[in-house]
Amino acid sequence: MVKQTLTIILLLTTVAGFSQANEFGNSDSSLIYSDSAIQKLKHITDSLNLRFRVCDLNKTYQSAPQAKANYISFEDSTAENAYNDILNNISFSDFLIKYKTAKVENELLVVKSSYRKSNNQEQVAFYSMDLSDRYPRHSLYFTKQLSQYNLPLKGKWVVEYSPKNKYSSASLQAFYFTDNLNRQTLPPVYGRMIQYSECLIDTSAQMVYPSAQTSQRWQPLKKTSTSAFLSYVTPPVKYPPQLDTMSNREDFLQQWESAKIRRQQYADSMFAHDPRCMKLLKQALKKVQKHNDSDDEFEDYLVRYYNAKTALNLKRSRIVRGFCSMDESPRLHALNIAQLAAETTSWEIFLKAHLDIMNDRFIRNSDGSYAWGARQTYIRELEVLNINVLDLLLGISLRIDDKTPNHYYGNVSRLGRALSETGSTEAFETQVQQMMADSTLDDYNRIIAFFLFHDYVYHLNKEKKEKATQKLKAAINTLPTYLVTKING
Repeated sequence: MVKQTLTIILLLTTVAGFSQANEFGNSDSSLIYSDSAIQKLKHITDSLNLRFRVCDLNKTYQSAPQAKANYISFEDSTAENAYNDILNNISFSDFLIKYKTAKVENELLVVKSSYRKSNNQEQVAFYSMDLSDRYPRHSLYFTKQLSQYNLPLKGKWVVEYSPKNKYSSASLQAFYFTDNLNRQTLPPVYGRMIQYSECLIDTSAQMVYPSAQTSQRWQPLKKTSTSAFLSYVTPPVKYPPQLDTMSNREDFLQQWESAKIRRQQYADSMFAHDPRCMKLLKQALKKVQKHNDSDDEFEDYLVRYYNAKTALNLKRSRIVRGFCSMDESPRLHALNIAQLAAETTSWEIFLKAHLDIMNDRFIRNSDGSYAWGARQTYIRELEVLNINVLDLLLGISLRIDDKTPNHYYGNVSRLGRALSETGSTEAFETQVQQMMADSTLDDYNRIIAFFLFHDYVYHLNKEKKEKATQKLKAAINTLPTYLVTKING
């Protein structure tokens, strides 16, 4: 089917190597959790695996609504006329005859998504997906008269129009549907993967509380609820001023950690002989809980001298925003939450935090691709817990329509990289090849499987890459023809 070498496959042979050093520092076990925490979590995993084996096996999942459609974009002095013609349901062929300057793409896979925006306003989106880009190539969004998009769309238009203004000409973009939107029931083998992920991931739990406040980790100390406590139990060792440029990043981090260690050593000696330290700690805790102004240092003292669960609750009351690509503080904050959740056997919080680290699901003011390589996925931590990692990661990769609230979706690119580090590479390759070739699986999820496989191959070492690339090429040949032609351009 594919007669020429695919450009996207050739790119797989030019991968730059990434540093494999542990971004969070080294530990004796090479894991980011203590041996005692791993043992505690294993007992929970065993229990969840047992519960999954006896749960309802008849649960089904529906794919996202999807259909084939043609796409047009048009910017002209006659765009308003074109818009009115579309509203009057001009045929696609007549439109092309009448408006010859329209840009056209035929036979695209278009997916419909319905959701609520942050202001609780309902919105419907239509977006096209193909093998040339993991992100939607064309997207249309609507917030008004949404019921019309629930009707059969075959032979009809979905259009977005922008009238002329002082900055730009009038324009429109639209999908013309050649099929009705369709939802397919996912075959049982994939439904079980989704069900397994929902069994392990508590969808009612979040890493941080809904009321959590956003902050940046590296900031100068202020007079807060902890001031009296800190001034009593720590020496006059100052943290470096807030980091505002990247030129002094390494020096800044070294100064910060050095100051932290000296302050903690001093506090250890104070707590060892002065009972007033605990009294001040408890007083500070009450103020912090009232004013919600905790920070990393105070939470560290709670873990050392008071109660780890209390520290965990305070950490979950804060969202740490990264201010640039090289700011690792959001990931460190999630790591601290995951470690405390592991130590206190708070499974639902632990797994959400660990998956957020794996999927790099954090807020940053900016994020350049040059920084992505240092952010590791930590798949081995899940494998040593006796989790069925393939089913879990494939389960959060598949896209469905009838998902439960807060269903956890993985980042396909990050999961592909994680799976390249799994101890079950042969099993994954077999499974993902079957997904791409499975005509009973909806086309959107077959595209997802392609990108998962593509990113997996991208991150393999040279020894494994060549063989896996051949498997990927063969798997592409099993996809629907209209999808494969798009990758060839």
